[in-house]
Amino acid sequence: MFNDVHYSIIIATMAIFICMIFVLNSIFYKPLLKFIDERNNSIENDENKIKENSHDVSEIDLEVKKIHNNTKEEIFKIKNEAVLAAKEEKDKLIKNKKDKLEQELSLFYEDLNKQKMEFENQLMSYLPDLKNSVKNKFKDI
Repeated sequence: MFNDVHYSIIIATMAIFICMIFVLNSIFYKPLLKFIDERNNSIENDENKIKENSHDVSEIDLEVKKIHNNTKEEIFKIKNEAVLAAKEEKDKLIKNKKDKLEQELSLFYEDLNKQKMEFENQLMSYLPDLKNSVKNKFKDI
C-alpha cells in the first residue's frame, strides 16, 4: 500500500510547510502579537492615567469643598457685619428721631406754659371787670 510513496515529495512538502510557518510567522503572527502588545500597553497606560486623573479629581473636589466652606463662612461674617451695621444705623436714627421729638415736645410744653400764663394774665386783667359785672348783676336782682 505504501509502495508508491515518494519520500522526496514528503520531505519537500514538510520543507514547504516549515517555510510557510516561518513566512507566515514573520508576516502575520509577529505583527499581530506586536499590535496586541502595543494595544495592551496603551490600555494599561490609559488605566494608569484614569487612576491619576481620578486621584487629581478627588483632590480638586476636596479643594473645591474647602473653598465652598470658606466662602460660606465669609458670606456669613459679611452678612452678620452688615446686619450689625444696619442695626447700629437704625438705633442711631431712632435715637436721633427720639431726641428731636423730645426736643419738640419740650418746646411745645414751653409754648403751652407761655400760652397758659398769657391766658391767666388775660383772665386776671378781666377779673376786675368780671367782678364789677357780677356785683352789678347781684344789685339788679
